[in-house]
Amino acid sequence: MTREIDFRYRIVRNGADYGTLDPAPGASPTISMNDADSVKTCLSGTFLQPKKPVDWLTDEIRPELIINGTPHRLGLYLPVSVQENDDISKTLAITADDRCWVVRDCKTEDRVFLPARTNYVAAVISLLAATGIALISATDTTEVLAEDREDWEIGTSYLQIINELLDEISYAPLWFDQDGAAVIEPIATPTAINIDHYLNAEDPRCLILPGIQTQTDLLFKANVFLCVCSNADKSAPMRAVAENTNPQSPLSIARRGRRITKLIQVNNIPSQEALQTYANRQVTESLLSGEVFSVHTRLLPGFGVGDVTAIRYGELMTICKETAWTMDLSIDGQMTHTLERTVLTLE
Repeated sequence: MTREIDFRYRIVRNGADYGTLDPAPGASPTISMNDADSVKTCLSGTFLQPKKPVDWLTDEIRPELIINGTPHRLGLYLPVSVQENDDISKTLAITADDRCWVVRDCKTEDRVFLPARTNYVAAVISLLAATGIALISATDTTEVLAEDREDWEIGTSYLQIINELLDEISYAPLWFDQDGAAVIEPIATPTAINIDHYLNAEDPRCLILPGIQTQTDLLFKANVFLCVCSNADKSAPMRAVAENTNPQSPLSIARRGRRITKLIQVNNIPSQEALQTYANRQVTESLLSGEVFSVHTRLLPGFGVGDVTAIRYGELMTICKETAWTMDLSIDGQMTHTLERTVLTLE
């Protein structure tokens, strides 16, 4: 399968194309995603001085992967570090983060007050608006705040507040997609019905490179999760219990022969149903944290944060959550995927 690969780095000003950046000779910029970081994706590389004057405080960089003439956007990044190198070309070493950096950098100047019965997603959208973020892709919810909220001290990061609210309704932490839009969505549980990507070694379009590394860590994994929500505003505490009773799972109560309980204190939650969903999520996430794969492919566009990815490689057929990836933006560059598998059986 023949692929013609090229790259373009657009400078974006006020949402419109303003100019371009060119990598320094021999330089290969990289883009990396890590689901565990508060700022999910970043771009780094060495570039030539742009031909037009750039305001590195407000202008953004939009890298594109061009495959057989078709451009694929790889995100929108705001420089956090621009260092001029003292060489013949006066190159620039640039590190740039996605727009989560903007939301994290904005701090509250007054106490944030959210009244009871405020819709959770509406509250998050209003907080994003306060940071200047208007491009949003949101999945609606019916969950509303159970009580007035004024939990956060002055000087708290807006990103911290937003992610705390999202966690209470079992939504994923805030991230930004390939177009630079803020994504507000429920956490995706890896199943056969919500697969985002197929990596099939028998399909040349997937371009899986030889060799998969596997690491398994099952020690100290709980199989019972007791979640308790109690604070001064509640007349009585709420409790929810979730158990791993799947007989196929090596982490289950039956397979281990004992209950390994983890107590989780939850400060706020909209309802008893939401607390049970929260507890059930702990079981799912415990299954996702045992077996990790490292897979190498050629450059593939369209990967986001926490995507559900199916893998077929020899006798291995499994569904995973994409927790990290790195793209080496060069003609022969590779993409490294870190994926967590739902641990059911290890045979």
